[in-house]
Amino acid sequence: MKSNLPSRRGSVILLAMIFSAVAILSITFLSRSLISQHQTTVRYGLGYSAFHLAESGIELGMHAIANEGLGSGSWPKTADLTWEYQDTSPVGQYGSTTKVRIVEQGGGEYLITSLASIDLGKNPVERAVETRVKQAVTQEQADENTGSGVFAYGMVARDSIKLNHNNPGMKISSYDSNVNNGVPIWGVNTGRYVTVATPSANYGAIQVNNAVVHGSIRTGGGNITYSSGFNNPNQQAQNATIIGPDSSQTSGVDSNYISKDFDGEIPNPELPTDGGYLKLSFDQNYWQNTKDITLGNSLTPTWVNTERISTNQNATLTIVGDVVIDAQRNLNLGGSIDIKPGASLTIMAGENMHVNANYIDQQFPSQFQLIAKNSQDVVLNNFDVFTGVVNAPNSNVRLAGVGGTPKAQFRGAVVAKYIEVTNGVEFYYDVNLGDGATDDSGDYSDGQEEVGELELISWAEISPSKALK
Repeated sequence: MKSNLPSRRGSVILLAMIFSAVAILSITFLSRSLISQHQTTVRYGLGYSAFHLAESGIELGMHAIANEGLGSGSWPKTADLTWEYQDTSPVGQYGSTTKVRIVEQGGGEYLITSLASIDLGKNPVERAVETRVKQAVTQEQADENTGSGVFAYGMVARDSIKLNHNNPGMKISSYDSNVNNGVPIWGVNTGRYVTVATPSANYGAIQVNNAVVHGSIRTGGGNITYSSGFNNPNQQAQNATIIGPDSSQTSGVDSNYISKDFDGEIPNPELPTDGGYLKLSFDQNYWQNTKDITLGNSLTPTWVNTERISTNQNATLTIVGDVVIDAQRNLNLGGSIDIKPGASLTIMAGENMHVNANYIDQQFPSQFQLIAKNSQDVVLNNFDVFTGVVNAPNSNVRLAGVGGTPKAQFRGAVVAKYIEVTNGVEFYYDVNLGDGATDDSGDYSDGQEEVGELELISWAEISPSKALK
């Protein structure tokens, strides 16, 4: 009988080799897994370090802007309105580079982009942050910026103003857009700081018919005509009421708030320019045929060129970020405008402007500005709520609400050549546009910070692949 020992010995050796191979593979896999986990942990930790480096770069940029360090040895100018900074401080045993770029956007605004990179071989760890900041200015400096100072009054015209309402008349008052989410309620959160004014010395410079003005009326020497029905018990609700902050009366005309010494200047608007904007172009068909339009983004201001705008009453225009629309010809704006918190919209047009938008009711009037570039008609008609400022010193501006109850609300300020208000409009001037100032001396003492203080407009972490490329 033959023995099976050699055959069994070979099987044992084979099994041992197989187990050894499996063990080696397992150890190799485990080693690679541990190495991979270690590398992942290292990258994760370095990712936090890179993020903090990027944020530190933003802070360095803000410090350079606030302390006028741009253009110095640390912040050389690398292009028009562009400055850059670089730091190579190590992070532990790893080398790192932080690059920061500042681009001036105009209007006291700056875009700061910071990219931090930590050396980890072929695949460095990178994080990037981008912010937009705005430099605060004093009220006096704001007044020197064309068109802004006159918003410190409320309703101002170069030639004349006519408040032409039927019984029971219109209401003019002031309010604070920081109160009640920016919704004024007559007599509840309204004040008496609005000024209806013109520097005109002409006869009939301001005509008041059936209006309740909680503020002052002023001309540059021209006549102020009104009639008060409060002497007639049958006409108590008609004609003029003019009462200011210190009036003891609650109705009738307080002569202390009527004067002919207004000499405020009404300059032409300074038109924005498209430098630093993301540029788009739309034709008339786009506005007419698109029901829901969204413009802008939170990082880069957007500039839209168009020949004309004509939207329908069912359209909604949504604004994200800062947007300027430049219409070479006329504007016919219907529907509604939704300006998101922190965003802004400026629309300027070269021909007649008609706004029939149902609701433009973001919290702050400063978020929306209409600019008439030439001598043209500007009509706000059949609106429910209009929140914004109208800058049209060479144009005739007409405000006409929807009539009925409740009345249409205009929230903001108007500058024009001639103003007529009719058909049931309630006019509320936001004191935040000028801190309620009714004095044309230019010294408003509104407590704003001096130049050097910065306001953060937006902050976002962005893809490193898109930063400083």
